[in-house]
Amino acid sequence: MWQQEDTELEHAEDLRDEAQGLSGVRFTIELGHIDPFDAAAVFWDQHGQARELFPGTECAMQSGSYREPSFVLRMSLDLPGIGPFTQTSRYSAQRVAPEAFAIRVDTIEESMLWKRGLAIHRFSPGSGATTLLEVTSLYAPRVPIKILNQAAIGAARAHQRRYLSGRRPTAAEREHFLAALGAGGQRGA
Repeated sequence: MWQQEDTELEHAEDLRDEAQGLSGVRFTIELGHIDPFDAAAVFWDQHGQARELFPGTECAMQSGSYREPSFVLRMSLDLPGIGPFTQTSRYSAQRVAPEAFAIRVDTIEESMLWKRGLAIHRFSPGSGATTLLEVTSLYAPRVPIKILNQAAIGAARAHQRRYLSGRRPTAAEREHFLAALGAGGQRGA
C-alpha cells in the first residue's frame, strides 16, 4: 500500500464541481521511462493491480471484459483502521490523442467513504521518453475530502513505484488493452 509521506504533492489542485456535488483533487506525477500505452495497459488490468498493490483483494467481473472498452468490476478488501470495504466501478478506456490514453473510473456502488466517485487517469508522453500520469479524482464524500484526496495521491504514488521498479505490461495486458481501444476506445476527448 502506501506510506503517509506519499499522500502529499506540491502541485495538487483542489477541485469542486458544484453542479455534480463533487470535490477532489487533480495532480500530475511522472511514471518514469515507460511508454504511455504500456503504463495504461498495466493500469487497465485491475486484477493484477489488486494483487500487486492490495494483496487479499477479491475481484469479480460484473460485466464486460478487459478486451472491451468498458467493464464493471466489484472489489472487496479489508482496509486497515476501516474494516471491510467493497466498491463496484465501471472502467472505460479511450485513446485521447495519438500517444495519450485515458481510463475513467465511475464508482457506482460504495457506501462507506463516499456516495459517488469519479476518477480519470490520463497517461501521456512526458519529457525525455517518460510518461506523465494526470489524475482527476472527484467524490461526493461521506468522510472529510482531505482523506480521500490523500488516498488518491497515495494510490498514484504506489502506481509510480510499480513503474519505477520496472513493471511492464505482459503480452496479455498489452493485447487486452489494444483490443479495448479497438473495440470502441478510439474516440477523442
